[in-house]
Amino acid sequence: MSMSLDRFERGFNRLTAFFASLVAASIGLFAITIPVDLLIRSVGWGNMWWLYEGIEYILYAGIFLGAPWVLKQGAHIRVDVLVATLPKSVSARLEQALDLVGAGICGTLGYYGVRSMISDYLENSLPDKMLIVPNWLLMLVFSVAFLMLAIEFLLRLRRVHAGLAVETSAPTETGL
Repeated sequence: MSMSLDRFERGFNRLTAFFASLVAASIGLFAITIPVDLLIRSVGWGNMWWLYEGIEYILYAGIFLGAPWVLKQGAHIRVDVLVATLPKSVSARLEQALDLVGAGICGTLGYYGVRSMISDYLENSLPDKMLIVPNWLLMLVFSVAFLMLAIEFLLRLRRVHAGLAVETSAPTETGL
């Protein structure tokens, strides 16, 4: 059981790192396409009419799909004052309880996201924008992200004892 769970966790970590890499690449692409669009406009060759709404969609997907990687890295916002002042065994139990609460909240949001996605798909709901991406695809991103966050919170339960030692002894590592 433990070996299959370890294999699942390695695969899950690769998936979250893949999404984080896509987010980083998309931000780099923004840095290229925005000036190109401005250049095209300034010389009168037209414009990339889809660019800014496309960036909105990509940022939406990136924020949600990158969140499990951020949680795994410990780069999310958190207050460690209480955890740092408690004995290690108590702080480990508190971490586990908070991870269970986080998994429950994210699982609930993922469930309602799936329900909304199905509803949007059946109704063929579309946004009022020039670049049209069906709403069910946006809810799919939302649902997948929150289900991945729930999984990451559950995986944190396994790592809480080792994680507390690492988090309290060294500053949080951020970035790719």
